[in-house]
Amino acid sequence: MKDLVMAFMLMLLSLPSSVLRAEESVSPDYETVKKTIEDSIGWALNKDFDRLFSIMANDENLFHFWLTSDSEVVGITAFRKHAEQWKDPEFKATRFEFKDLRITFSRSGDVAWYSCFLDDCGEYKGQPYCIENVFQTGVLEKRDGKWVHVQMHGSYPVDKIPESYVWRYYKGLFEQK
Repeated sequence: MKDLVMAFMLMLLSLPSSVLRAEESVSPDYETVKKTIEDSIGWALNKDFDRLFSIMANDENLFHFWLTSDSEVVGITAFRKHAEQWKDPEFKATRFEFKDLRITFSRSGDVAWYSCFLDDCGEYKGQPYCIENVFQTGVLEKRDGKWVHVQMHGSYPVDKIPESYVWRYYKGLFEQK
């Protein structure tokens, strides 16, 4: 029995890492989808608006919900208008990081959904900012051979909202009445 367990362990260790990480082997499009997800934030480093709009669904079904209620955007027309704020020369993205990115593909292979924790940092009017550990989810669809976002959502779990957000958006809850 001991030899059987040892043989099984050696077999597992000899498997390629792609076999052990099933989500990467599910689709030959894994790397393309991962890059598209990364570019959904990374475009801002160089303000590559062409890239941003090329990876968003070009219809009025796109929806984007971010951290605040004023970032609820439905449709590409509204998204293009919403994106105007990032053209401000005072806005500068400095870094981003996706942590624990998990991508799953539909059985048909033309839909992918993901979740991760995101750090998105930059400067505005010379003042640095960094939103960290935002829980981000999204759905991409393969249209005409190209992967595009049809839905993006970012939020904080209620028990992990940064203190600065609590005081900015919820300070009325703590005032004496």
